[in-house]
Amino acid sequence: MPIEHLYLNSFPEKHKVEEVDVVTLYHEGRFDALDKVIICKNDLGEVMATFGDSDWYCNPFSRNKVNYFNYLQFSSLDNHPELQRELKLFVYGWLFNKNPQGRKASKFSTVNAKLRSINISYNFLAEHGFSSIRVLSNPSEWSTLESYLVENNYAKGSIEQCFVAINKVIKDGSWHKVKHGFSALIQTRVLSTKLNSIEAQQTLTIPERLCDGIYGKAIELIEGAHPYRDLIAQIENDLQENYLEGKRIVDEKVANGATYAFMLANGKIDSNKYSMAISGNQPQSATDIIGRLAKKLPDIPLNNGKEFQGYLGQLITSSYIVCGGFSGMRDSELDKLTSNSYYKDTFEGRDYHMLQSHTFKLGEKRETWVTASSSKVAIELMTALTNRWRQEVDYPETKYANTLWVSQTYRSKAPVLIVNWNFRLKQFCKQFGFIVTEEDYQECLDSNPQSLEKVKKQVIVGEPWPMASHQFRRTLAFYCIKNRFGTMVALKQQFKHLYLAMTEWYTNGGKLASYRSLVVDEQIQAMLENINAETTANKIFKQWHSNEKLSGSHGKAIVKMRGDVPTIYSSWDVIYQAVKDGKLTLHGSLHSYCKSGYDCDMDGVVAPQFCVDCSSGSSIIDEQQAKWWQRKHSSLVAYMGSGEDISVSEKSHYITQVRAAEHVMRDFDMDFVPFEAELNIVEV
Repeated sequence: MPIEHLYLNSFPEKHKVEEVDVVTLYHEGRFDALDKVIICKNDLGEVMATFGDSDWYCNPFSRNKVNYFNYLQFSSLDNHPELQRELKLFVYGWLFNKNPQGRKASKFSTVNAKLRSINISYNFLAEHGFSSIRVLSNPSEWSTLESYLVENNYAKGSIEQCFVAINKVIKDGSWHKVKHGFSALIQTRVLSTKLNSIEAQQTLTIPERLCDGIYGKAIELIEGAHPYRDLIAQIENDLQENYLEGKRIVDEKVANGATYAFMLANGKIDSNKYSMAISGNQPQSATDIIGRLAKKLPDIPLNNGKEFQGYLGQLITSSYIVCGGFSGMRDSELDKLTSNSYYKDTFEGRDYHMLQSHTFKLGEKRETWVTASSSKVAIELMTALTNRWRQEVDYPETKYANTLWVSQTYRSKAPVLIVNWNFRLKQFCKQFGFIVTEEDYQECLDSNPQSLEKVKKQVIVGEPWPMASHQFRRTLAFYCIKNRFGTMVALKQQFKHLYLAMTEWYTNGGKLASYRSLVVDEQIQAMLENINAETTANKIFKQWHSNEKLSGSHGKAIVKMRGDVPTIYSSWDVIYQAVKDGKLTLHGSLHSYCKSGYDCDMDGVVAPQFCVDCSSGSSIIDEQQAKWWQRKHSSLVAYMGSGEDISVSEKSHYITQVRAAEHVMRDFDMDFVPFEAELNIVEV
């Protein structure tokens, strides 16, 4: 059974589920045997789910910190066994990759999403008393389904994904052998657009006044707490120890025959009264323990344990806001930040604040994001506050142990990973009074041209801003373009996008907002254009009329042609005029220049090694950029030799950069030790 994609490498082979011919059991009606088929075991060999379960608990496959997403849920069809069994058969094929087309196995999260999508159609079938998906091949019943989708106001995307899932059932027909009755695939996009013409609504940009207030408050809180971070952590630990001692005292008294109001006649315990008894037997009062911090932070309400717990929550949320707001990281990327994620890099005398984490969108790999200096404060604060919690929390995957975003809501329970960020962000806005005004609402409409329906539904004047984690990404892109803090290409690299069009989607409304706020001074504009043209002309002239070494595909061509310089490069004046006329361009980055400008294929933005010998013959690398490659070579070789757990795909990505760096260093006669990759010998 093709199941390797579901397991960690360390999962015991003997506990992996075994091949079962569920199709034969299903069609022969041997449902008792079918229901006993094991879907999932844990690493101890314990059965987590069988075919007959209403919901399949597949945590060993999913390992999601949100327990809801570890289930494949069929319980909504408990009263419709024929429908439920048919759907389970389809999902079994998706989960264990019974794909007749031989395609790559889907991740568990993809299977779960597909199940939620097709459940829309199965809920329709259940409501109308049908027993199989094949009734939908009847034009009249299909028409009824379309009406159902419209009447229930399903979004265009949800409708399209429902149809995609039905198409998957059709494509897998040769495996499951269920007579679905469809003679052709559904035109998913065309049909979903017909049923709901409202385009996908984009994540909202936070209005500027609210954005300044929210980010500013977060920075204020973490900077205020940072000097006392060890004291705050110690107080949290003391409160926990105080609780455990109170619990020990109560339990000891009960063991010695004492009776309490929490002890019910049926032998059970009233948890609220039990908690009160523990509180009454604690050696110290929470107020006395917290008093050491309250004196140092007189402006923060810290009169009791509840207020201290609320303050801790605010610090955690503030740290999350700072790390997300100034990096634009996705929630899944923020989620993997650790105490070692922040570092500072220096280039040409300028400091750059960086965050390192994992990205998953295009396959898992380690990546780096530029951020603000406040992220250093946030990481250091969270490192101190969560030190004990991180040692006690149960991480779904040991690979991502020690991530920072954990908390202990209840003294009687172990610390947990934080999963409800959008709720916490909304609470933050509510607690500190970030209320939407008429001006904010109008700005929101202007700034979010692709989200007008969402603005009308979610943004309410007089109510707190409906903050969500993905707004960090959208807001950073919007204001970066509006205020001209960076280019679209730079944003593409920061957001780890494969295509520039996706980055442009995130910046929607930014250029328009920039034009609205721009007051054009034609003289200054002309002066800036002249300065830019002169700078570019100086750089090109130096490349052609000096003896400096150059690398890169076009750089080497320049060196060869210096004895016979083409007319367009013959003098500074000719070069300057060509730049002014737009006939010559030169765009630079840390690792190379490019003469093709925005006509470049941009491969080097994702992987800079492609620029060293680019296919379009446009790259130029000077001595300053060669030093960047020298540092890149040194850091990558050191990292690969550090003993870190690096995947094969990651290592191949790093090695191609190392080889590119060595290529450049040879061109500049730089000293280096060639990297020798380890060879794995496999007997055949």
